[in-house]
Amino acid sequence: MWFLPMALAQNGAGTASGTARPVPKLVLTNSLDAFTTPAARIPTNASSAGPATASKPATTSLTVTTNAQGEAIWAEGDGIRITASAVGAKVSRAVAEAAAAGRSLSDRDLNALRGRTLDTLIFVQLVLRRADQGDTNRALFESKSRIDGMIKNAPSADTFFRTLAQAGYTEESFRKEKFEEALVVNIIDREVKHRIRIPDSDIQAFYDSDDTRWKKPDQVKAAQIFFATINPENREKLAADVIETKRKKAEEALAQVKAGTNFATLARQVSEDPSSRERGGEYVFQKGQMFPEFEKAVWDLKPGSLHDQVVATQFGFHVFKKLEDVPARVIPLAEVSDQIREVLIQREMEVRIPEYGDRLRAEAHVKLLPGAPQPFQP
Repeated sequence: MWFLPMALAQNGAGTASGTARPVPKLVLTNSLDAFTTPAARIPTNASSAGPATASKPATTSLTVTTNAQGEAIWAEGDGIRITASAVGAKVSRAVAEAAAAGRSLSDRDLNALRGRTLDTLIFVQLVLRRADQGDTNRALFESKSRIDGMIKNAPSADTFFRTLAQAGYTEESFRKEKFEEALVVNIIDREVKHRIRIPDSDIQAFYDSDDTRWKKPDQVKAAQIFFATINPENREKLAADVIETKRKKAEEALAQVKAGTNFATLARQVSEDPSSRERGGEYVFQKGQMFPEFEKAVWDLKPGSLHDQVVATQFGFHVFKKLEDVPARVIPLAEVSDQIREVLIQREMEVRIPEYGDRLRAEAHVKLLPGAPQPFQP
């Protein structure tokens, strides 16, 4: 992902704690992973599985069903069929990503991952069968926009596609995956989310449940123009000559702003912080939320003032401007009611999506075949 670890939590409902809800058997996450709880499905030969066999089905004494190509079939139903190799391909990619992040997966983790991946593929195939033309059109637009944004936020298009290749994607396979993700989300929105109604009384009750949540201390609105000195792919420092070039770019940006160039316009054009660039570099923060150099450079400036020097941090070079002081206040319900509604909808989705998935599986008469990861028994 092309970002720096400096994004702030904006004013809003945030993640809320509340009355305990039933634990879902199946939860759809943003990456369209379907999970079971308890969060593991372990084949009977779990002790023999390991990283080297992540893409292979578990051995079994039962007769394994295969397709015409000789691939083991792990699940099938009306109009769907999931092969062990399809699960294995997803699992192998996850293992590679974990290894790249310096993490290893235990046998238990791998078997649980196989089970979750199988559930995901079943769920996705069942949902995709329910697409209409409107879902398809929206998904095409959304997936293209999303990928275009990823490319724009990458250091370069070449870097973006090289990273895809390292992760085992072709451009075609990546675009197909993001389209299917968007399509599944659109279908679920239409068939599940849009049918949820949250009474105003529930929103009021949530707002009243913890009044400290809505108290905001003194804050500052500031903006930055940023030039990175670390590689966004591996977080390693860039070469010394590249860092020197970035420093000069930061100094040039500071000189341009001092000469009268609009700060927000320049930030949108040259800043390398994608999390703030489209907002003209703006952040709203309170003390303790940003790295010390940011606070020291901005907090005591007068509103509308530009910091007169380029500020260097472990992330890169920054040009800062203080926009305004934001006094402490209590956020009124009217400002956060939509965000609270969304939080409550997401809570309800955690219950309804499992029920939706169970209904689709029952309607399609889905069954797991010999060799497939079986539900974990605590």
